Amino acid sequence: MKRFPAPRVLVPVDFSAASRHAWSWARAVSAPGAELQALYVRQLPPAPVLGMPMPPLSRAGRADLVKRLRAAYRGCLPRVEEGDPAVLIERRGRRANLIVMGNHGRTGIDRAVLGSVSEAVVRDSAVPVLAARGAPRRVTSVLAPVNLTPYSLKGLALAAEAAEFFGAELVVLHVAADRTRGPNPRLFVEGFLGRLPPATRRALRPRLVRRTGDPLREILAESRRHGLVALTAHRKSLLSDLVIGTTVERVLRFCPVPVLAVPSGR
Repeated sequence: MKRFPAPRVLVPVDFSAASRHAWSWARAVSAPGAELQALYVRQLPPAPVLGMPMPPLSRAGRADLVKRLRAAYRGCLPRVEEGDPAVLIERRGRRANLIVMGNHGRTGIDRAVLGSVSEAVVRDSAVPVLAARGAPRRVTSVLAPVNLTPYSLKGLALAAEAAEFFGAELVVLHVAADRTRGPNPRLFVEGFLGRLPPATRRALRPRLVRRTGDPLREILAESRRHGLVALTAHRKSLLSDLVIGTTVERVLRFCPVPVLAVPSGR
């Protein structure tokens, strides 16, 4: 399934500055004549307020939201739903090639109270998610962190596709606890390149960067030198994911540049 340029893009919006930036990113990565859907989710409280459930949107209220969506996001296919934002975005996203959403990057108390919808969507999405932070900018290099597992190839493949689309350099990052042990990342990258069409292989000419230390710290440090980070969203165990989050969720939380995540399929 082709992701760049994307023929069908879902853009969750809430009329914020982050949503405006996400919409601009979506237009930048979409194919000519692409279907761009702007999804607004009216979040319902987890428990009734003062013992009374929130009334559903009236027909007039829904029509007003649709009108606002059309005015704010030109050329969109507007859609309004009610419920849990992360669940509805993930469900609606199954019909798209790509989800593009603003990343507020909440931490601390804000994140504990409000949570991060982008993290939840990335964790459960069946399609790639571009979590944009800030207005679109020229992408001259794409960073692809890999841990040499088979599932990390998905992130590397998406990074290669994005790099070719943007005409950018592909930089592959491998972080090891001990550089003298373990498999050779260069052989891993060369094996991946061997699967690509010759024209794509010649256009990319990826550069390998090797680091030792904590993977999250090294990914964040290296990300500041690039315009986009692309990696695989892989769930390990329910307990560890709930306590510290997956690597991609933690990258989303702190990364200063847009993050493109593809599900591992597990």
